[in-house]
Amino acid sequence: MVVAILSIIAMIAVSRVSALPEKAKTVAAEADMNVLRRAIVDAEQGYLADLSGIPGFSTGFLRLGNLFISTNLYGRASDGMTGERVDERWLEGRGVARPEEFTRWNEEASRGWHGPYAKVREGAFPEKGHRRFEGDGTSRDRGFYPNLAGLNLPRDFLNGYLGCSIYGFPGEPAAMDPWGNPYILQIPPPQAWQGVTNVADETRFAYARIVSAGPDGILETPCFGVNPTNRWATAWNEPTRRAARQAGRVDGSTAARGDDLVLFLFRADVDEGMRNDE
Repeated sequence: MVVAILSIIAMIAVSRVSALPEKAKTVAAEADMNVLRRAIVDAEQGYLADLSGIPGFSTGFLRLGNLFISTNLYGRASDGMTGERVDERWLEGRGVARPEEFTRWNEEASRGWHGPYAKVREGAFPEKGHRRFEGDGTSRDRGFYPNLAGLNLPRDFLNGYLGCSIYGFPGEPAAMDPWGNPYILQIPPPQAWQGVTNVADETRFAYARIVSAGPDGILETPCFGVNPTNRWATAWNEPTRRAARQAGRVDGSTAARGDDLVLFLFRADVDEGMRNDE
C-alpha cells in the first residue's frame, strides 16, 4: 500500500512538472500578444498612429507582418520576392492608394510608417505544405490558409497568388509564438454582419484580434464562413456570423476557439450581449 501511494504521488508530481513548460509558453505567448497589440495601437508610436489611419484597409492588406518592415508587404511580396508586378487594376477599382504612396514616412506630411516596433521572436510565414515536425499537419490543414470563397477580396488572393493566405505571404516576416506558429491578425469580413453592404470598416476593425493557435498548433478561432478546423464550416447563417465577428463566442461560449489564445485590440473579450458596443 505504501508503494502504491508513493507511486501515485510520483505520478502527480511528474504530471505537474511536465505541465510547467506549457504554462511558461502560454505566459510568453500572452506577453508577445500584448507587445504586438501595443505596436499596432500605441498612441505615440504605433502602426496606426504613424499612418494616421488604416492604410489601404481591406481584409487582405493589414497583417501582423506589417510591423516588421517599413514598406507595405503586399508591394514587397510582389516586387521584392518575385521580381514581378501584381496586376493593380483591382486597387484602382477600390480607390486604394498604391502601397508606396501610404507606407513610407513623409516628413513634410508627417505621415507614414516609422517602424518596426514589434520586439518578439521573428520567423517566416509558412507555406501551405509546411510541417513543423514529422507527422504534423500542414499549415493549410491547421487553418492558416482558410477557404476564402465568396469573400470580396483581391483576385490574387482568390486565385492563390504565390500560394498566399489572408494572414500572410509565404516567407514574409512573421511574429512566431512559442509553439512555432505565426501569430495572426483576424479582422472579420463584412459577411460577419447582417446587411453586409452597410458595415463600416471601423465596425469591422473594432473586432480585430491577435490570435495564437496555442499548444496544439491548430488555428480553431473562426473568422470566415468556412474554416476547416472548427465546427463553423457552414454557410453564412447567424451563428456563423456571430462566431466570425466575436472570435468564436456563441451564446457566451468560447468553445469554438479550442486552445487558441485570443487578444482583441479595441474591445473587451466579452459577449456582445454583455455590453452596448455595436
